[in-house]
Amino acid sequence: MKTRVLLGTAGLAMMAWGALLAFEVPQISEFGAWFVAGPIVHDLLLAPLVGAVGLVVKGPAKAGAVVSGVLVLIAIPLLWQENVPVNPGLHDRDYLAGLAISLGVVWLLVAAAMIGKRLRELPRFD
Repeated sequence: MKTRVLLGTAGLAMMAWGALLAFEVPQISEFGAWFVAGPIVHDLLLAPLVGAVGLVVKGPAKAGAVVSGVLVLIAIPLLWQENVPVNPGLHDRDYLAGLAISLGVVWLLVAAAMIGKRLRELPRFD
C-alpha cells in the first residue's frame, strides 16, 4: 500500500511539473498544435479512418494503416505550423519529405509482406 501511495504521489508531482512546463510555451500556436489539434485530428479523422480500414483489410495492410496513422499523427503539429523557429538539430529538416519517405517505407514493407505471403501460398512442385 505504501508503494502505491508513493508511486501515485510521484506521478501526480510529475504531471504537475509537466503542466507547468506546458503553459510556459512561448508560442500559443505550438501549444495548440500539440495539445489541442493532435487529439482533435486523432479522434475526428485518424481513428475512424484507421478503424474503417481495419474492418475492410487484413494482415499487413492493417498494420500498415495503423503505423501510417501514427506517423501522420506525430507529423501533423510540425506540418501545420508555417514558421517553425530554427532549433539546430530539431527543426532543421523538411517534415513533409520525411513523412512521405516514412510512409513509402511502411507501404513498401507492407507490399513485400503481402507478396511474400502470396508466394508461400503457391503450390510447390518438388
